[in-house]
Amino acid sequence: MKTYTVLFAHEVPYYGSVEISATGDADALAKARAYWQRAQRDKEPWPVNDPDYDCTILDRIVEITDDETGRQIAADIRLDKYSLTTAKTELAVKLIENAARMHAALEKIIRHATTGLAATERGKRLKLERVISIAGTVLARVAGGDA
Repeated sequence: MKTYTVLFAHEVPYYGSVEISATGDADALAKARAYWQRAQRDKEPWPVNDPDYDCTILDRIVEITDDETGRQIAADIRLDKYSLTTAKTELAVKLIENAARMHAALEKIIRHATTGLAATERGKRLKLERVISIAGTVLARVAGGDA
């Protein structure tokens, strides 16, 4: 029987609140963002210092190593439904946030388009169904953090 070392990890969210004065909703949001940026530069007290150990996220196996050879046999395996992604632009953030809605809209558009196709236009119907399948695969990749 071989021995392996498994390195696990999970993230513990920290919470905290501060009070701000603002002239309205938009101003409150702008001031909250500004506060966060100042706190990151040590210009304001750090606002998050209350850990919630009952609400861990990003549970994962960081790596599994064969103790005999030192060889890594697995890495970065998710153990929960959470995904952490990096979006390089604001457009990428919006695309990720709206992927499910865009997929649903695409399905409706294609279903509407195929309704009017005659039985002799089966090839067009299959092509449109393939588009839906591809869109579903892309959506799953985005949701899984692989895109």
